[in-house]
This record gives sequence, structure tokens and C-alpha cells, in this order.
Amino acid sequence: MPFDPTKLYEPKPFLDLFSLDLKEPVTFENSDAVIIPFGYEGTVTFGHGTDKGPAGLIQASAQVETFDDELLDDIHNQIKIWTTPQPDLPKEPEEACNLLAGIVSDLISKRKFPVLIGGEHSISYGFAQALSKNYKDISVLVFDSHMDLGDQWSKGDFTHASWLKYSLSLPNIRKAALFGIRNFNKLEYKYWMENKEKVSVFLAKEKASWQTESILDSLTENVFISFDIDAFDSSVMPATGTPEPGGLFWNETLSVLREVCAKKNVIGMDLVELAPIENFHAPDFLAAKLLMKMILYKFRAKKLA
Repeated sequence: MPFDPTKLYEPKPFLDLFSLDLKEPVTFENSDAVIIPFGYEGTVTFGHGTDKGPAGLIQASAQVETFDDELLDDIHNQIKIWTTPQPDLPKEPEEACNLLAGIVSDLISKRKFPVLIGGEHSISYGFAQALSKNYKDISVLVFDSHMDLGDQWSKGDFTHASWLKYSLSLPNIRKAALFGIRNFNKLEYKYWMENKEKVSVFLAKEKASWQTESILDSLTENVFISFDIDAFDSSVMPATGTPEPGGLFWNETLSVLREVCAKKNVIGMDLVELAPIENFHAPDFLAAKLLMKMILYKFRAKKLA
């Protein structure tokens, strides 16, 4: 069945905005941001469950307070957010990426800001494909514990652990800046060393010395934000396939996101690799609030700065 983005996610959309008394009802036509749940999982080799990530995040979002402590207003008063149903997902990662690329391109043609909830990180390549077709001079801002520049564990080359290497080969993807990195293999280290003009790495262990100017200089004008939830320290985010110690925490992460959104043109964003744990709500709630903040910063960071 063809995917119809004008249909609404059920049973309740992101932030459950339709349970509120809105001055103007949200529709697909008047929306600013459109969220696509895309729980594809096909290449992970350790912890599983990212296919349940979108549903877990959206369900938890109903409990997130939409009156924001920075905005000092309800987010729904200033930004209209639409949530689509999840499309029927293919089994092969390349097919899933092709499907997603078509959906994102269609949203861009309709002047909607695309937001993706994964699912494993391989799908971000599909997002990058769509952006490369519609924009020039793009950089990818990646929050992750891993570089995703080469997979030495899987039989296939294109996986959730190599999507960024493939994205950097696209015509209009010029650079990548990676934040929170603390685990990489020899293939990835070699790629990084050979492509320093394209890849900037901000290691988690050096976060105390990160400088705003260096962060902004590592990016082009148009920025795709791809956020793997395992960028967070495993003590606050255990609900992911490969939770890593030594990672990022809430306030320092928001600081980088807010600054980039205030100074650059963010053209798309995703949040991936959440693998909900049954009866453990904190990780899902964190992911939901993070996504709300990411969307808020895209549309209001200049006013909050």
C-alpha cells in the first residue's frame, strides 16, 4: 500500500498534542515538522529491539511536559508537529533506505521539515540520500558512541555500523562532525586518519575542552543532525543495542544542539537506536524529551540564544 504522510499516527501522535485545547488544530497541511516513525532493524549484531524504538518514544512523549523551561511557553503554541504512520518496511537495508529517501524527498517538496525516529542507524543513509538530492553543501552532525565508518563484525559491508561512510560518498555531503565518540575499530580509525578534511571527531573523553568555534567551523551551512541515542552515557541510556560508558550527559548535549541550530541551517534530523526495555520508562522518556528539544531548537534556537 502506498505511504500516505497525511494520515495520522495511531493511537496517539508525538507529544499527544491532539489531546490539548489548541487555538488552531494541527493538520499535515499546516504543519512545520513532520515526524516519520521508521522502526527498521535488519543489520544489528548485538542488542536488538530498535524496531520498537519509535512506538516506545511516541508513547512516552505523551507524558512529556510541553511547557518548555527555555521557551517559557507550550511548544505547540509556536511549532506545529505532525506524526505520520509507520510505512510498511522492507527486509533489506538498501530497500529500506530507498523507501525512506523517497518519503523524505516528498516531504521536502511539500516544504515540511523532516524528522525521523528509528530504528537502527543504517536508515540514516536513506535520509542522507534524500538531502543530497535536494540540497548542496551539506555536513552531517552525528551524536554517537561509534564512528559508523566501517563494519568489521558483519558479513555485509552496508550496515548500521557503516552508514556514515556511505553517506560521505554522496555528491552533496561534504563533511561529518562526530560527537561523543569513544569506541571505534581499526577500519574506522584508518578512514578517519585518511579523511581528516572530511571527518572531525570530538571524542567524549575530551568534552571538557570542546570549543563552540571549533564545533561550528567543522560544519557547512546546511546541517543534517543524526542522533544515535547511545551517544549518551550508559548510566542514563541503557536502552540501546550497544550501551557504552564514558558518554554524554543531558545539559552538555543540549548546549551543542542549541548552538548549532542557532548558527546553522538544519535541514533534517533523526533520532535512532532506542531499544525500549519493558517496564523501564526513563530511557523512552529521555528520548522523547530529547526529540522535543531538537525540534524546538530547529525552529526557535535563535530566539533562545
